[in-house]
Parts: sequence; C-alpha cells; structure tokens
Amino acid sequence: MKKFALIVCLGFLAWGIAGQPLYAQGKYPTRAIDLICPYAPGGGTDIMFRSIEKIISQYKLVPQPINIINKTGGAGAIGKAFCLSKAADGYTFTCFDIGTVSQQIDGKAKWDFRKDFTYVARLVSDINLIIVRADSPINNAKDLVEAIKKKGPKSVSIGGTSIGGPDHFGNIALNKATKLEFSFVPYNSGGEVVTNLLGGHIDAAWANPNECVGQLEAKQVKIIGVCTEKRSPLFPDHPTMREQGYDVISLQTRSIVAKGGTSPEVVDYWVGVLGKMRETPEWKEYLKKFLLDDGWLVKEDFFRDAKNDYKTIKPIMDELGMSKK
Repeated sequence: MKKFALIVCLGFLAWGIAGQPLYAQGKYPTRAIDLICPYAPGGGTDIMFRSIEKIISQYKLVPQPINIINKTGGAGAIGKAFCLSKAADGYTFTCFDIGTVSQQIDGKAKWDFRKDFTYVARLVSDINLIIVRADSPINNAKDLVEAIKKKGPKSVSIGGTSIGGPDHFGNIALNKATKLEFSFVPYNSGGEVVTNLLGGHIDAAWANPNECVGQLEAKQVKIIGVCTEKRSPLFPDHPTMREQGYDVISLQTRSIVAKGGTSPEVVDYWVGVLGKMRETPEWKEYLKKFLLDDGWLVKEDFFRDAKNDYKTIKPIMDELGMSKK
C-alpha cells in the first residue's frame, strides 16, 4: 500500500508539473515575442504597437523582448497571413481590424475570422477625420461637394489606408451620402496618406487623429469634417459630417490577436500584461496625446465585437458587388 501510495503521489506530482500552463511554470515566454504590424511605419496600428512595446519594456511586464515587425502589402493581408503561418504557441501576434473581415468577404484572404484567430484584446477606439492641406480652398464638407460637382466624377481624390479598411468604407459612405463619386486612393499606412496629402498628390485624406495630430498642431492641415455621430469632445470646434448634412460615420478599433488554437493560458497571460499596461500613466498619456478612446474588450467580448463588424459590412459589400461570388 505504501508503495502504491508513493506511485500515486509521484504520478500526481508529474501531472501537476506537466499539466501546468507554461507561464505558471515560469517557462513562458522563453524567447522574444513577435508583434506583426501589417501596415507601414507611421500609421495608427504601428504607433500603438510601438507604444505597447515601450511601456511593457519600461515596466518589465514581460521577461522577454518584443519585436515589432512591419510586414506590409495586400492592404494588411500579408502581415496577418504571416502571423497565421506561424505556430499557435504564443510567440507571434498581429492586429485585428475591419479589414480582416472585409478581406474574407471579398475573397482576398483565405482565413475564416471565426476560427483562424484567437482574440486577445481590443485596446483602442479611433475616430476618423476628413482633412485637407492648410492652403486648400476646401474649408468644409459643402466646399468638398461643390468641388467635385464642378470638376466631375472621380475628379476629387481622397487618400486612405487600404482597400476594404475603415477609410475605404468611409469613402463608400461619403459617396452614398453625397450621391457623388470621390476617388479613393489607398496607401500602406496613415503616415503615407498624410505624406501624400502634404505633397499634393491627393486632394483630401481620411485620417485618424493620431496620424495627423502633428500636422494639425503645425497648421499644415485642417479638418473639414469629423466622422462621428455627435460632435467629438476632442474637436469641439469642428462640426461632424452629419451636422453638415452628410450622414458619414467612420470609426475603427485597434487590437491584438494570435493564431487560432493559441492556448487559453497564453491569452490570459497577455490579458493580464495588457491590463497592467493600461493602468500606467504612459498608456494614459498615449491615449491623450493621440486623441484615442479606450476600447478595452477581451476574449469572448472582443470576439463578439468582431462578429458585429462582419454583420455590419457584409450587407454593404453585397450591395456594392464586392463580396466573393
């Protein structure tokens, strides 16, 4: 009996060691974490990822370095697919945004957002602005509409990030609201959009506040419309597009996901790390500096929000003939 009891005890001990999640054993993470940004440097997602890395490193919230890897192309699809090509072991992460579901709907991506991603945390909510150069004769939404009426369809170009992303859907909403056809010019990042606006290559631009705050402060660009339902407290002196007679709403969120099948223990580990990060003064300063709203949703709540994105844009893409046949 004593021998049997010893065997049982040793068995439970072995199970306890082998059965523990890696992070509980102090073995996760044992190497660097790769955070894949599918957009070029200077855009909103890139800025957020680099802010996350800086704060986590400063407070030593993770015992391993975090590498920010910009893997651009395909309107974000290449970087996300690269993440999905890696093992579901908690060492590679990327972002989820509305482009993730739109590229599934139009067939440009092979993933299924319901099963191929593991949902970790939605971190921020970002509003969209329509901006022009400071010296542009366009000062408001009415001027924008009059300009294209005078020149003809597609004669006024508006730059934005990627086909099938929030900026593209914002442009579709603008076309529907005005019953006109503004030309949408896609770029790899918000930074590229603003650079091309300042260079005179496009007439206007879709931009999140964090992508153009420096240019706004330097008076290089001006806002002609804020694309929120109600006037934003961030821009109390600037009317919404809706106030100007055009029902154009454009918002987006920024988040972190892993490959589908990543263990719940790894997800919990990162929810804990990101939760601690959110409490730091540096994260709160990041939100303030880049004019962002807190968008914290994790795990199942985050996944439900992703499914809501799908339900929102699928009918629009069907109507426009953008869905895969």
